[in-house]
Amino acid sequence: MRRLLLAVVLILFSTSAALAAEARIDDVRVRYGSGLTASFVVKGAFTKDIEEAINSGLPTTFTFIVKLYRKNVLWPDEHMGTWSFNHTVKYDALKQEYVVDIEEKNRREKTKDFERMKTLMVTGDEIIISPLPALKKGETYELKLKAELDTVDLPFLLKYMFFFVKLWDFETNWYVYRLSL
Repeated sequence: MRRLLLAVVLILFSTSAALAAEARIDDVRVRYGSGLTASFVVKGAFTKDIEEAINSGLPTTFTFIVKLYRKNVLWPDEHMGTWSFNHTVKYDALKQEYVVDIEEKNRREKTKDFERMKTLMVTGDEIIISPLPALKKGETYELKLKAELDTVDLPFLLKYMFFFVKLWDFETNWYVYRLSL
C-alpha cells in the first residue's frame, strides 16, 4: 500500500513539474515612445487537464507579473516598479460560451470559439507599463516577465472533492528583456 501511495504521489508531482517546464514566455516585443509597452505570448500553457477543467466550468486565472529594473554597475539594480494583471476565463455551459476578463484592458470578451479563448488567455498585447517610470537616455533597463496559472479558491467542501486542482498550478521562468534608450 505504501509503494502504491508513493508511486501515485511521485506521478502527480512529476506531472506538475512537467507543466511548469513546458510553459514559457515567448514573442516578447517592447516599445518605448510616448510610453513603455510590452507584448508577449505564453506558449505551452494549456494542457488537456486544464482544458477539461475550463470546459467543466471551473474559473481559471492566468496572472502576469512585470517588473522593471534600472541596471547598475557597482550597486544592486534599482527596482522601478512591479505590475501585475489577470486574465480569467469562465465557461458558461448554458450559453456554450467562454467569458474572458482581461484586467489590464478592463475588458470582458465572450466567445464560443475555444481557440480564441486560449489566445485571449495567453496573450499580453501592448500592455502599458503605468505609471510610466522616468527612463533616462543612456541607461540600461531590464523588463522581467512571468506568468502563473492560479486555480480559483473553491468553497470549503469542494476543496476536498477537487483536491487535485492545485496540481495544475504552474509558473513560467522569468523572461528577461534588456533595453537601452
